[in-house]
Amino acid sequence: MNIKEMKQAVEILGKEWNLGKKESEAEGNICAWIYLMEILEESEKIITYKENGELIGFCGYAKWNSKEHLLRKKLAKIIRKKLMNSKKIKNKDAIKKYDDNYGYYEPKEIEKKFDGEISILIVKKEYQNKGIGTKLLLEVFKLAKEDGLKKIQILTDESCNHEFYEKCNCKIVYETKIQNIESNIVGNKKFETAYVYGKIL
Repeated sequence: MNIKEMKQAVEILGKEWNLGKKESEAEGNICAWIYLMEILEESEKIITYKENGELIGFCGYAKWNSKEHLLRKKLAKIIRKKLMNSKKIKNKDAIKKYDDNYGYYEPKEIEKKFDGEISILIVKKEYQNKGIGTKLLLEVFKLAKEDGLKKIQILTDESCNHEFYEKCNCKIVYETKIQNIESNIVGNKKFETAYVYGKIL
């Protein structure tokens, strides 16, 4: 991703999810920047969908134990750590707690069954249900397979349109309850359901 794409990606992420902004009393899109750096740190490849130069959606995958793109991944990790200590985040303990807890509900024995995962899939809200997410996901499945991956996982929850993955022939392999961290989407309840989907490539 170039800088222009990254700025547009942050706008999309910030509008779609809370990402710890409320809990940490953060200003602007700093939490979305932190999340984007995490995506760049984890992802082997990211593909984008644009219309008239505008970023509409993007999707990527991570490959376990990859030795590729190490410089980019290391740089993203350094930037993410610096952003976590930004003055724009008033409650740093809250953002650290959010960062530590999010996505770590999957048992290790489940994770070991896969050799990679979908690191991100997001489409602008006004462009959803037009086949863009399906196009991005299927292209990433193809790229991951060409990269030698055989079975890929997707971590998701109630705040996302998780049924979408079933339409792409992904199967639920694990389900659990987690603390509700996207109350603006799933309502004012203490817990929400989280899922791990699997896809054989």
